[in-house]
Amino acid sequence: MTFYHFFIQATFSYLGTFTFGLFINLPKKALNISSLIGMVGWILYWFIFKFGYGSILGNYLAALLVGLLGIIFSFKKAMPSTMFSSGLVPLVPGASGYQALSAFINGETVLAISKTTHVAMVAGAIALGYVTAQMIVDLVNKKNNVA
Repeated sequence: MTFYHFFIQATFSYLGTFTFGLFINLPKKALNISSLIGMVGWILYWFIFKFGYGSILGNYLAALLVGLLGIIFSFKKAMPSTMFSSGLVPLVPGASGYQALSAFINGETVLAISKTTHVAMVAGAIALGYVTAQMIVDLVNKKNNVA
């Protein structure tokens, strides 16, 4: 891994999240932060994947980080945390979904089932990571309010 590869990954994950934010009309004060959150989440995923820990763990931890950062910035900006959930966009397994569909169309059933299973596991890891972030914040808030 060189600085060049890191720069390319960071730049395009930021731009992809930024563009998606434009498509869904995110407010201007959330657009840049959401894009930075998406970039940070993607970089975390990319490092975990490159160091051999797999895409499922990488997506889970990246979604957890995106969720936590989204909640933190929702408090700081006084906005709903869903404004920052577009940071999950770089993690979506679009290429794997395309490969699964292509395999189904080409009659490669075993490969198609394998790819579809992988897409489902990645999507589940993303959802679980994002929900875990919300649960962590709820537990911390509950603990702080009781004392």
